Amino acid sequence: MSTEQYYYPVVSDNLPKHIKKGHQLVFSRQDLSAREADMFALMIAQMKTNDWDHSTPHYEFTSNQLSDWLGVDTKHIGSNLSPVANRLASRKIGIKRENAKGDIEFDYRPLFKHIAYKNGVLTMVPNDMLKSEYIEYNHGFALINTRNFFDVKKEYSKRLYELLSRFKSKGYEMHTQSLQELKGVFGLLDEAGKIKKDKSSFKNNSVFMKRCIRQSIKDLSEHPQIKKELLFIDSNKGDLGFELVKKGRTITGIRFLFRWLKLGTIDELNQHDAIKTIKELELKRLQENVKLSDEELEILAIAYQCIGKDDKAAQIEETLAKRHFTPEPEPQSADDDLDAFLDKINTLTEVSGNPDY
Repeated sequence: MSTEQYYYPVVSDNLPKHIKKGHQLVFSRQDLSAREADMFALMIAQMKTNDWDHSTPHYEFTSNQLSDWLGVDTKHIGSNLSPVANRLASRKIGIKRENAKGDIEFDYRPLFKHIAYKNGVLTMVPNDMLKSEYIEYNHGFALINTRNFFDVKKEYSKRLYELLSRFKSKGYEMHTQSLQELKGVFGLLDEAGKIKKDKSSFKNNSVFMKRCIRQSIKDLSEHPQIKKELLFIDSNKGDLGFELVKKGRTITGIRFLFRWLKLGTIDELNQHDAIKTIKELELKRLQENVKLSDEELEILAIAYQCIGKDDKAAQIEETLAKRHFTPEPEPQSADDDLDAFLDKINTLTEVSGNPDY
């Protein structure tokens, strides 16, 4: 088959700001090293839905692009990326499916039809059997900050970053994740759903929690850029960014405690407006003793960011997050009010020696 029959989308020299990754890919079972994940992300970041209008797209990346985006010296592109491309070409991912009986199954398919690095050009051809998973976003998607993703160096931290990036929009809450599901997402399970032989230490849940959850949250929370966009909250037990769900003494799931921060821009608020906003809302809170709404707190946080008071903005964001994860007490019903009133009457009656009416 001649190369003229292939379709090569134009790959921009400007790295896209975001990687748009469909829900199915985010929650798939995949076991990619940090560098393999970077190379895969390069293709996803450039992929557009209409790339598939012709035939299976072929993406080409020059050595200069790879050097700039992945931080590898151009002289060492081949020696660094060739073995990674070789491994990546054989990688499969497990896509979650529900069969006719309602049981959850995983369908494993190769990520690529072909990968090659030749004459200073990396060519990546996605598997067209995964076309819908690559470009259909009807089940939602993760919008992942590309530069930050490449800058995270550890594979499990990268995986958690993209997982949490699926839940940036209001109204899309991240439900409790089962431990088994998370082990699959972090690439620890084989096609039979068992711990892989080379990952046997992860059978111990404490090892999984330490390496995949605690360490990943630590990496992301300490990253100089990510900590400006993603806030992790302490649980009631003092665990940063998560709380355990247990059945008896057995850990069954994890609930992640996090909040994506609204970052103000110069277009949204200039310094004069920011100071005016701070005066109005802080006086309302402190002098009028009014509890600010979530929307007002979000505006106040952006205003503090605008004038460079990141510590105040972070304090407000923590308050918002705690509000989110602390359910409001249910209002007492009329019956509850009546019971409380009658209890009080009974107490007063006893104190007064139970006088006659």
